[in-house]
Amino acid sequence: MSAVVNRHPHLRRRLLLLSAVVLIGLSLLATGFMVSYSKKTADRSYDLMLNSAILQLANAVRHGEQGFMVDMPVSAFATLAQAPEDRVFYRISVNGSFLTGYAALPTPPPTTPSQQSLTQQQPVFFDALFSGEPVRVARLTRLNTERQPHDEIHIELAQTRLAREQLKDEILYPALKLILGLLFSALLLLGLGIYYALRPFTLIARALARRRPRDLTPLLLPVPKETLPLLHTINHFIARQQQMLERMESTTSVAAHQLRTPLASLRALSENARDEQDAAKRKTLLAGLIEQCDQLSLTVNHLLNQAMLDHRFHSQELLPLELNALAKKVCLALAVPALQRQVELSFEPATSPLWIQGDEIAITQMLNNLIDNAVAHAPVHTRVEILLRTSPAPAMLIRDLGPGIPHEEREKVFARFYRGSQHRYLGSGLGMAIARDVAEHHGAGIHLHDNEPSGLEVEIRFNTYRSTP
Repeated sequence: MSAVVNRHPHLRRRLLLLSAVVLIGLSLLATGFMVSYSKKTADRSYDLMLNSAILQLANAVRHGEQGFMVDMPVSAFATLAQAPEDRVFYRISVNGSFLTGYAALPTPPPTTPSQQSLTQQQPVFFDALFSGEPVRVARLTRLNTERQPHDEIHIELAQTRLAREQLKDEILYPALKLILGLLFSALLLLGLGIYYALRPFTLIARALARRRPRDLTPLLLPVPKETLPLLHTINHFIARQQQMLERMESTTSVAAHQLRTPLASLRALSENARDEQDAAKRKTLLAGLIEQCDQLSLTVNHLLNQAMLDHRFHSQELLPLELNALAKKVCLALAVPALQRQVELSFEPATSPLWIQGDEIAITQMLNNLIDNAVAHAPVHTRVEILLRTSPAPAMLIRDLGPGIPHEEREKVFARFYRGSQHRYLGSGLGMAIARDVAEHHGAGIHLHDNEPSGLEVEIRFNTYRSTP
């Protein structure tokens, strides 16, 4: 039992899992965005102070009689003191020679020649490590134009990131709390939504489980619109089961009656043949006994064929089928039995392929019944014609020169166990009924016409066909 359950996926669990994956993915994206945003915001805030300080520091570099000197501006470091726990480092170099500060301060990342400039209005910022500690570095390049050639002055001002990280955390953590809260709230709401969305399926299952075996009335449940197609499909299936059950009961009842009569006749003939002393009369009785056996055998075969076709109608899909090839195959199979009755079969295919969606076994059974009827009713030394036509409508025609069927009986011959007033051979009364069932299953119609100069023409007219599979 557990192996069977494992083969069926748990829809509610899958929906919740997929939703959770999507929400967690979106939460990770939002978290990544917030991490980047909080870092950039913190850097932007403290870069303004670093920018102000390095500009003041750059203005403090002068060239005097004793060379370059720096008059450290107190206001520059007072600005940076707004981050009291951070330390500040600087380095000033002139024409590539170290002047003052920390000589080991990291240099900026390499840039392409087009990105390099001799002087800058605003410093360049970059992150680096100094003495094993992350720092934010501002680098500014200025030219001293008081001398020829001009002196190139580089100022680097670095600040540790303690205040920046603190500001970043103050921005990031509330956002993370909000994201996590939204994630858990969304998962909870999704779980409740999935539960209520799938609840109609549970209601339908319970309603079906509470039904009695003979209760085939439609299900009437107040389900949502989205579940109505399933409810309609179930009701349609129930209606089909009801029709099939009624048809089976009707057929079984009539078949039982039809089988009792030949069985009683067989018993009577057998008893009479057993007690008859006259050899000629006994021979006649035995001939009647054989005829009743044939009648019974034919009826049983048709009943079995009908049961088989009913099963196929409910279980087999229609596949592409070429009628010319199928009709030729059936005619070849029936040609020898027809010749034994001294009747010829002629076959004339259509001028182009006739493809339909069909059940080969069912259509073969239909053609067998119709051609066998035509052969049985055709006079000896005549011909039964089987023709396929594409115009004016795709159709199969079966023509014989027999007595035909009176107009008032042409609808009745399709009823089960109706043999008609013109029947003159053994028959079950099921052949035409089975043929009509097969035609209707394929969306086709069977029409009976007078044949010229005499006899009957059976026309099977298909509503849909095509010239390619």
